[in-house]
Amino acid sequence: MTEAKNEIMKHRKCGPWWKPALYYCCPEPGNKLPNNRTCGKSPAVYRIKGGRNVGLNELPWMALLLYRNRKSWQAPLVGACGGSLITNRYVLTAAHCVVKGPKLPQDLEIQRVRLGEHDTSVNPDCQYLYPGSGKRHCAPRHLEIDVEKVIPHQGYLDSEVFHYDIALLRLEIPVRYTPAIKPICVLQDSISLMNSKFKVAGWGKTESGLSSTVLLQATLKKLDAESCIKAYPYLEFNSSIQICVAVLDGIDTCHGDSGGPLMATKGQSYQEFEFVAGITSFGGPVCGVKKYPSVYTQAGVFFKWIRNNLRA
Repeated sequence: MTEAKNEIMKHRKCGPWWKPALYYCCPEPGNKLPNNRTCGKSPAVYRIKGGRNVGLNELPWMALLLYRNRKSWQAPLVGACGGSLITNRYVLTAAHCVVKGPKLPQDLEIQRVRLGEHDTSVNPDCQYLYPGSGKRHCAPRHLEIDVEKVIPHQGYLDSEVFHYDIALLRLEIPVRYTPAIKPICVLQDSISLMNSKFKVAGWGKTESGLSSTVLLQATLKKLDAESCIKAYPYLEFNSSIQICVAVLDGIDTCHGDSGGPLMATKGQSYQEFEFVAGITSFGGPVCGVKKYPSVYTQAGVFFKWIRNNLRA
């Protein structure tokens, strides 16, 4: 039993709270997309005022993809892409994060997914309740689960450009939803994105040129398709399956953010939930430059493909 399996089984013990657990609960089938009473809900968190940092477990669906270097098997796993937990058994990400090619070095191989992560330099993650306070709030320790199967879209394998840049990762065992680990909603393409405000998050490179150890987030807005057609004429931007998003004040996704979610919000008040509108696909040669908008795969367009590739 791996550490991840032990942790998951420990939380599946069932029975009255006043008695020792007598049996284990089976998880929901892995092919069941949760409804918006479960998915897209952020727990109450301690937020950092005026910053771009994310509160502990504020985005409980964020996944960090971990890779093994096949040239040095003894080296620790490295994080190089992001993803979104969409069921207790599947993570949604970009195909170029899991298919060997120009964006994924030949010596890297997807191995695990880390959930419930915030700061990659510590475990568990803790934050002071407010500046100068001696009191801290700590999150549960993160969870790492091996990848059982990689499912890239066949269209990506057949294309010479970054079309159909979407993939699913099936986890070795299903996870249990907790305040720190929850799925994001996946909606059908009937949802209009015209007036949506988007949010992105990841552990990718920052303005310093170095990858961030702490999960960061930013707010972005949609651009018309012509902006991406003009910026990337050689990549044949397709507005029917891709989203063009502006760089605002140097804020942008960057190397290492690939595969992470482009998030949007639906509903109001207690009915509000977040859904994955897009998947971070590619951008310009230099991050944060206005003339190079970012391109995201439209998640809703692939709803049927996602649903058809989920297994119990």
